[in-house]
Amino acid sequence: MKKLKLPRHIRNGIKIWCKKCRQNNTGCNHYEYWCYRANFIDPITGHHRSKMLVADNYDDAVIESLEFKKNKDVQKVNSEISGEGNDYTLAESILKYDTYLSGNSQYQHLHKKVSNKHKNEVIGYCKMFNESIKTNRHVKWIRPNEINRNDVSYYYGLLVEKYKAVTINKAIQSLKTFIDFLINTEDIIMKNYFKECIRLHVPKKNIDILSKEEFDAILTAVDNYTPLKQTTKAGRKDNMYYPWLKNAFKIFLFVGGRREEVLNLKWSDMYISEQGVKFFYIRNLKVERIQKKQVDVPLLAPVTADFEKLLIEMGMNEKMGLDEKLIDPKNEFTISTLMEKLTDAFTHYRIGAGIEKEVTLKHLRKTYLTWTNHIMGNETSKISTAGGSKVLRDHYLAPDVLTALELAALKVKIFG
Repeated sequence: MKKLKLPRHIRNGIKIWCKKCRQNNTGCNHYEYWCYRANFIDPITGHHRSKMLVADNYDDAVIESLEFKKNKDVQKVNSEISGEGNDYTLAESILKYDTYLSGNSQYQHLHKKVSNKHKNEVIGYCKMFNESIKTNRHVKWIRPNEINRNDVSYYYGLLVEKYKAVTINKAIQSLKTFIDFLINTEDIIMKNYFKECIRLHVPKKNIDILSKEEFDAILTAVDNYTPLKQTTKAGRKDNMYYPWLKNAFKIFLFVGGRREEVLNLKWSDMYISEQGVKFFYIRNLKVERIQKKQVDVPLLAPVTADFEKLLIEMGMNEKMGLDEKLIDPKNEFTISTLMEKLTDAFTHYRIGAGIEKEVTLKHLRKTYLTWTNHIMGNETSKISTAGGSKVLRDHYLAPDVLTALELAALKVKIFG
């Protein structure tokens, strides 16, 4: 057998295992006994998992290692589903909760599905609590029903030292819900001491919006300010400028949607009602992600006079109906990459415009809704969320929604 080698920077915990020495990376000359070995540490339980791999090429070993890890994760879920009783450690109970939040637990009648971002945040707070107990008590593990008031108090103190009020409240609420899961779903007899925690006061934040002067200054900076931004400590500089950038900022302002929703807009999403009102259908991606299906209640964005002027400059008369995106029409980037690039570019040119107020790309949505609400009042909800009204077949709109669209198209003018 050929002598196996590891690159300078190994990935996925791969080591060279000698079957004769029974050790990793021994440096021995028993080459015929060498093989690649995958090693993983479970981030919650701390349990070590390993497997001797068949591959004799490092790149193939990486693929085999990832498949091993994937199968082990599935086995972990299956073992939890088939397991009986509730006599397990706090770390193991966090794994169960992770599976539950993923919608993969044995409790199909209590199907729980949240976004990965929310799940990871909640599980992160739970893992921090588990680590705090291990540190404070000098133990490797405890059972959930052994948690006491002192454990909660110690964890609370760590939160106060490290985080602000809003994060502390989120962490405590996450743990409160986790313990309720153990009590009500896992039938563990214990007390939820997190319910004793006092919710901290969070000062009400001012909703910052942009003025016309500030927005115009940012557009001017796109033309005049350096497009290069230093993005690493080593001095690397990235280009923030794209030919469609100014139009993108204006579209965000005139549509008032979330980043992903606006970046998915195509010319074919534009419609004209029998009354001549132009508007865009916007897929409600946030609701679709929660419900795991496409919903028939889209968001509606009326084409105001300012917006229509921009669209005409962009070639609306020739492009209407085309399956081409308004932003990044050549599809140079994925939507997730675009979101990052536009967010970074807006902040870069906001600084270049000399605006000290820390507004970001998302404040264009707040600016839009603020000015729209100024004109439409309670009718704003009918275009920002379609008011819960279903869009009828063949693109006919419910009368109340159509009236709201007409009002917005005729009267709404961002910056007054």
